[in-house]
Amino acid sequence: MSFDENTYLKWYIPRLAPSPDVINLHSSGMPAVRAEAVNPPPPAGFEMLRAVEERLAQNEGIPKEELLFTSGATGGTLLALLTLGDRRSRFVVETPIYEPMMRQARRLGEVEILKRTFENRWQIDTRRAEKLIDDRTAVVLITEPHNPSGVFSSPESVAKLAGICRAKGAFLLVNEVYRGYSRRESLHGIADNVLIVSSYSKLLGAYSNRVGWVSGPAPVIDRLRWASVNSGAGSAPSAAVGLGFAGQAAERTTLAREAAARGVDTVDRWVASCPGIDWIRPEGPGYGAVVLPRGVDDLALANRLYEEKKVLAVPGTLFMAPGTLRISWLGAGDRLGEGLDSIARALPTAPVP
Repeated sequence: MSFDENTYLKWYIPRLAPSPDVINLHSSGMPAVRAEAVNPPPPAGFEMLRAVEERLAQNEGIPKEELLFTSGATGGTLLALLTLGDRRSRFVVETPIYEPMMRQARRLGEVEILKRTFENRWQIDTRRAEKLIDDRTAVVLITEPHNPSGVFSSPESVAKLAGICRAKGAFLLVNEVYRGYSRRESLHGIADNVLIVSSYSKLLGAYSNRVGWVSGPAPVIDRLRWASVNSGAGSAPSAAVGLGFAGQAAERTTLAREAAARGVDTVDRWVASCPGIDWIRPEGPGYGAVVLPRGVDDLALANRLYEEKKVLAVPGTLFMAPGTLRISWLGAGDRLGEGLDSIARALPTAPVP
């Protein structure tokens, strides 16, 4: 798998700024916020990096020594993989998953797949994990809540997975980018081999400002801090903007939770009314994975919806979940029902052979 390829983003970016008549069932985060709207202080030197880390740690309720500011969650994930693995390492990555996480791991070493399935309610298969994780495994990557389904695993199953990793000397890296939409507690501190990667991109609309972090045990974060120097330390302007977003996090998180809660009942009723489709109702984030009738080509359906109906939804194939659509209601506004009806009309009226 080539590091410079990304089928999901190559599909999405040309549709990133659709015309006003397109119904947006794609955007999984809050609308983008301009940096000046969060009143960032003037950027300075390394002290600005420490200042934003202190504020982020305060927001997360953890010691400042346990958090490192990163270039978004994607940058934090890559930093962790580069630091904790080596040329002999193996990685275990769940699927379905956000494609850059998979490409980062595959570029660095051998990858084993830990599959989540709709039939298992998108939960972590710890029995399968026990078979995959061995003494060569450096890092196991998962998302909580899961992306694209929006479903959380039970804390007990994550703790069990962390224990399986610890027994083999591996780290568990958990992406919590969408956790803030719910009232779930962070998995930070659940075990001494667990690292959390997150950001304000989706929750607060920070996006290109790249306000991310990694949190975990202080000795591991110290390793990552020195590794970040080798890869290029974070910039003071980015940290200044991050400090501005962090200062407004409580207020903007409330708005994000309200926005996510508004659409889930509508989609739930729509799923129940459409024969042949199903989903596991998500907890928190404003998106979920809708399972299509057997045999429906999700990529062809998504392309047809966009080109003919002006409805933009994510084909599950691009998240390694063929046969599904990831539907979000954060960007649809009062056109959510119209967009869902267009999907229903585009589906086959009889099972696909």
